[in-house]
Amino acid sequence: MSRTDDLLKIRSLLQERRRTTETAQSGARRELAALKDQERDPEYEEQAQAELADYTLSTLIEAQRREIMLIDAALSRMDNDVFGECVDCGNEISLDRLEAMPFAIRCEEDAALHEQETREAARHVGSLSL
Repeated sequence: MSRTDDLLKIRSLLQERRRTTETAQSGARRELAALKDQERDPEYEEQAQAELADYTLSTLIEAQRREIMLIDAALSRMDNDVFGECVDCGNEISLDRLEAMPFAIRCEEDAALHEQETREAARHVGSLSL
């Protein structure tokens, strides 16, 4: 199978994942709306459970929103014929990496370097606040 065929397969998987995520997000939004519309019992324990459910659903919806954004960005890169190119070095990102992480924008080497730089920057900022 050619790289082009592999990328088309990844596109199809991304499109399906987007549809599934949108469906799940719609369900979570309905649940959250229903939860907010319920009359609240003044019982503390029930209120705490409702607040926890509210927080959990809100967090889930936000994670789904971010995933849809990542999928849309990957599909846009495909439309612009830059999907699978490392944003740092311009080399091809391996198909194994793209299949495992279709949102990847860096090759393994540059991703590792970027993560190391990010950790070092976070440590530096953390040491300044001490």
